[in-house]
Amino acid sequence: MILKIIGSLIVFVSSSLLGYMYSRKCSERPKDLRALQGLLQMFENEVSFLSNVLTEAFLKISKCCDSGVSAFFSQTVEILNSDEGINARDAWTKAVKENINKTALNSEDEEILISFGKMLGSSDIEGQIKNIRLTLNQLKMQEEKAEELRKKNESMYRSLGVLGGLAIIIILF
Repeated sequence: MILKIIGSLIVFVSSSLLGYMYSRKCSERPKDLRALQGLLQMFENEVSFLSNVLTEAFLKISKCCDSGVSAFFSQTVEILNSDEGINARDAWTKAVKENINKTALNSEDEEILISFGKMLGSSDIEGQIKNIRLTLNQLKMQEEKAEELRKKNESMYRSLGVLGGLAIIIILF
């Protein structure tokens, strides 16, 4: 009897934790999108007012934020400094693909980031600013979608974790 109770507790706690983990991932995506928008606005300021070199701007931006999305910028700088002959577009794409799994961003967000990288370093300051603003608008729309999903799904995942654990316990007894 004690083994059943202990087993039931383990099942209940593990399913509840699973529900809370999914709900946390749901709430992380809007945060990552907001952080990314802030970093891109900093990049816009670097380009428009300070006219810094891309690597200097990215390095400065990556040090400003502790979020996982800052890894895109720092990894791009590392790739540009280490590989001879690689352009900014390819370095950005490689950095995004390597680090996207470390964030809560999804494949739509990845496509937006990769399309942002296609214009990096290939146009004048005005073109760069237009590209940054376009990307910011797209990320803002993604943030709104993510916030709606968070509101809908966050409590559902928690409830499903708890109720699923209770259902398994009832079935086992």
